Amino acid sequence: MRRYRETFAEVEALGALVRRAKRTADLSLKRVNATPQPHNAGNSAFAVELERHRADRETMFEAMRKLETARQALQAIASDFAMDQDKTAPMDLRRPA
Repeated sequence: MRRYRETFAEVEALGALVRRAKRTADLSLKRVNATPQPHNAGNSAFAVELERHRADRETMFEAMRKLETARQALQAIASDFAMDQDKTAPMDLRRPA
């Protein structure tokens, strides 16, 4: 049960990290869109903001990948826990296979 609580806390923390990273990426995209025209590689302000946004986006995607891994681990722990509980149930109360 301790492992479940620790993994659940990790999922919660990673969820908060994803939300922060998403806000950061959203703000950097707004900065990209707010740069003066033309929006191409020749515009140095646009190029700098676009690179920042790409970095922010990659940070967000990395956080999302970590969150998904933690969620899968939590699901596996919960499944193992349910299986263990099912084994200890009396025969007449067990779930059908």
